[in-house]
Amino acid sequence: MKKNEIPIKLENIFNDKKLKNIFNQYLDYLNSKSLSDNTIRNYFRDLIEYFEYLKQNNLSPLKSIEPRHIRKMLSYIIEKNFKRTSISRKITAIKSYITFLEKFNFIKNNYSELISIPKKLKTLPKVMTKKEVNQLIEYVENNSQKNLRDNALIELIYSTGLRVSETSAITIGQVNFDRSEINVLGKGNKERIVVFNKKSKEKLINYLKNDNRVISKRSEYLFQNRFHSQLSPRSIQRILKKYLNFSGINSKYSTHTLRHSFATHLLEGGADIKVIQQLLGHSSAETTKIYTHVSSNTLKNIYNNAHPRSFSKIKN
Repeated sequence: MKKNEIPIKLENIFNDKKLKNIFNQYLDYLNSKSLSDNTIRNYFRDLIEYFEYLKQNNLSPLKSIEPRHIRKMLSYIIEKNFKRTSISRKITAIKSYITFLEKFNFIKNNYSELISIPKKLKTLPKVMTKKEVNQLIEYVENNSQKNLRDNALIELIYSTGLRVSETSAITIGQVNFDRSEINVLGKGNKERIVVFNKKSKEKLINYLKNDNRVISKRSEYLFQNRFHSQLSPRSIQRILKKYLNFSGINSKYSTHTLRHSFATHLLEGGADIKVIQQLLGHSSAETTKIYTHVSSNTLKNIYNNAHPRSFSKIKN
């Protein structure tokens, strides 16, 4: 992430030159931790409500928030009606910023450890049924003759389970068509190999050969916009939303839903959880295990329909 991408709304809360210099140093610090650009942007955006609270209460952004203000500050953020996950993320950003100030001797006292993060509610990820996935892909196939890119894009996301940021960043040189593999640079700049299926390969080749309206050899990116530059994650989300709406499928689904569906359908098909972990790029198997809970619903349905003593078959 570049220095000119620091949110103007955040800078304007105090509009202080010294603070802007510290923001630039904080950005260099975050970049040095091998975080993705999207993660770093969120670290800055998630400071906005904290800085608003400091401004309204005549508190300095160059000091650690004191214990007597912590509860009021948390109340200020919670009253904005953010989701629990968003509140947790904002608190993480606040703690990170204050810790940075302490580490580089801008402050002496760090009270951020007293700020507690609300416990996450364990929610199962939304997953599309196989019928919904087929319905979506069939609609895209039948309605994207003029845009081969969209056809290849949506097929590839479901075929590989790639994150939207990873999909956006793929270069043509990362794709090995002979082996049907992509060398992906994921979270924390960790490399991994993902594989794609025959159908996805056909659509990618068709797109690269015939979609002259979008594709340009002057750009290294696999998925390009009409200006022949990188297709952004936000644009990819918009493209998927468009086809979800037109195909009559739940418009609340996202590219991450396709990723969840990829993993769940693999598990239901008998794939090993460790293989799925590797394909998804999860550093911990605990993260991948959530899909075992999703697939247990399928197992219960099979059991209830097949077992002679299941609850669905016992009549009083």
